[in-house]
Order: sequence, then structure tokens, then C-alpha cells
Amino acid sequence: MNKIFKNILIFTTAIVALSSCREEVILDLNTVGAIPVIEANISNDSVPFVIKITTTADYYSLDIPIVNDAFVTISGSDGSLDTLIFMESTKCYQSIPGSPKFIHPCKVGVAYTLNVTYKGKTYSATETCLPQNPIDSLKTIYLPKRGFFPAGYYLYEWTREKPGKGDCYLWNLYQNDTMLTKDFYYLADDQFLEEGGQYLSTDFQFPFRLNDSIKLEQIAISRQFYNFLTAIQSQTGRDGSPFSAPPSNIAGNISNGGLGYFAVRNIIRKKLVAK
Repeated sequence: MNKIFKNILIFTTAIVALSSCREEVILDLNTVGAIPVIEANISNDSVPFVIKITTTADYYSLDIPIVNDAFVTISGSDGSLDTLIFMESTKCYQSIPGSPKFIHPCKVGVAYTLNVTYKGKTYSATETCLPQNPIDSLKTIYLPKRGFFPAGYYLYEWTREKPGKGDCYLWNLYQNDTMLTKDFYYLADDQFLEEGGQYLSTDFQFPFRLNDSIKLEQIAISRQFYNFLTAIQSQTGRDGSPFSAPPSNIAGNISNGGLGYFAVRNIIRKKLVAK
């Protein structure tokens, strides 16, 4: 018995000694200087254009530097031009409604170019506001519990996909003004559809309650933006398994070495009440 207690004491002492022999190691990482990061989503909405510009920081930095001294413009292929002003209240650049050259909202078929001049360099990107067919109808259908899906009212959409290949879509879904798709992107393209356009029925796998207020946003986006969002979703969904996407920088559409993305979106909205 004494021998057993002695072995336990030796084992416990070894564990304590090992746990106390830890030293924090700080790696001396290379720095490449601050690189602008541009977050810009404009659309055919009725709100002003809002663009956020920050810079990269050192690995150990806890702050995200805000850029407040850039010169920012958005121009359209229709000859329109808008200069965005930095707003201290939001820490973003914003177009000012009522100004002589205010071009908001975006128009379908017009290409828009973002130019950001910062510390002597100009970063730019161009995208077009793409067309899409209107939503024919929305309806909620009550379904009983099915496997992992609980019982509830499920949203169905009917529409005709635009003829021709290359169309990409993003959906946002709201329940009583709360965004359900905040933590992921609900994406689709027409890769497997017919060339002439098809009449489609789409179900959104979120259960609603009776009399819930529902809002659906259907957004026409470019193929490049679709690929960008898909890459973000792959990176954020990594679980460390051999099948996960390898960690990497995500390429946007900002020129001159800038990071981020300038997206132009055509949004259609419809609302209904679950019943």
C-alpha cells in the first residue's frame, strides 16, 4: 500500500513540475506595412452608398485601423459621379443625398467604378448592376416534423430564371425583422439549369411560426462576387479536418494590391405573413 501511495506522489509531483515549466514564446513575425481593406456594397436600394475602409495590422495588434483621410468616388458608365464623405459617427464614407451629383440608387445595366486614393496610391474596382426577373410569388406551407427539420411554416418562392448562363444569386431572409442568414451566405447559380430559363420553385429551410412577418431579399450578383462569398464561406467553415479548405488569403476585386470587395447588387424584396 505504501508503495502505491509513493508512486501516486511521484506521478503527481511530475505532473505539477511539467505544468509549471511553460514559457510564453512570442514569434518575431515580418511586417509588410498597412494594406487598405475596402468593404463596399452598393445597390438599387434607397439608402446612401456606405463604404468602410480600414487597413491591415500586425498579427499581435488588437486594433483595426480606420482610414479617414482617403478620397473616395463612385462613377457610373452613364456619366454619373458621386464623391463620398467620411462620417465620424459611423467611421465610414457615405454619399450625401441631395448633392448635385448624387447618383444613388444604382441602375440596372450601368457599370460602376469605385476609386479610393490613399497615401498616393489609387485602388479601384468595377462591377455592373445586373438584371434579374421579378419574383412571381411567395407562399408559406405548413409541414410536419421531417427528420432534422422541425414542424413549422416553410417559405416557398416561384419565379422564372433569366435566360442565358452565368446568373448568380444571393438571398437574405428575415423573421420579424431579424436576419436569419446573418452567419452564412444563401447562394445559388444557374449552372445546372436550361439555357432558355426555367420556372423554378425554391424552398427555404427555416421554420416560421403562424403570423410571423417574413421578408425575402433576392439579389442578383456577379460571378466574381459569388466566387468571393463562396471562398469566405469555405474559410469560415473550416473544422481542421483533411477535407477542409486550406487557409489562404481570399482574392477580391480591388486593384493595386488592395484587399476586400466592391460589389454592385440588384435587390428585389417581397414580404408576407406566415399563414
